[in-house]
Amino acid sequence: MKIDRNELLRYLGWRGQDIDAVISDSIDRMSELCMKVAAPRSVVRRFSYSDGVITDAGLQLEGNDVRRHLDGTDEVYLIAATIGAGIERELERLNVKSRTDALIFDAAASCAIESYLDERTSELEKECARILLPRFSCGYGDFPITAQKSICALLNTHTRIGVCADDNNTLSPLKSVTAVIGILNEGAKRGACSSRCAICTKTDCIYRR
Repeated sequence: MKIDRNELLRYLGWRGQDIDAVISDSIDRMSELCMKVAAPRSVVRRFSYSDGVITDAGLQLEGNDVRRHLDGTDEVYLIAATIGAGIERELERLNVKSRTDALIFDAAASCAIESYLDERTSELEKECARILLPRFSCGYGDFPITAQKSICALLNTHTRIGVCADDNNTLSPLKSVTAVIGILNEGAKRGACSSRCAICTKTDCIYRR
């Protein structure tokens, strides 16, 4: 797991502007603090999949975007990951002390959870010896955020890694993620682009690459 400075700046809305010494110092300090506080954990299960349904769990994946994304797959991984409740506690402390540090720490934590998921996805691809599609999380395109509760239930995330979805389908602790990862059929080749932005229909997103 790492925090890429350019990725952190993207989360902050950076578009090539000059960065003064104060902000640069905060980026360094908050990145270091985030890596110190983070406690990454994940839970993964492999399921059979067919035409929008995780068949051996009886879970219908709603939304056309996720179904299109999973074309060419007959199996998927469901994954949930977090970098721990300590991130949330530290963010609360920073919000009282320095809003600038808090904002940068939050961006660093977003980078950290994505980096951790990238590492876990790479590990899974090696383990299964099949090509994996990019992660597709609840909230991407028209894949509803409400699916998070079902994924958390299937993965028993509350017991396994301390992650739960509340009545608004928001994950707790902060910087936790659920996603579906398609396992391409034998002989399939990787597409030209594995960017998560390339598979998302939210073209007006300020974080879009």
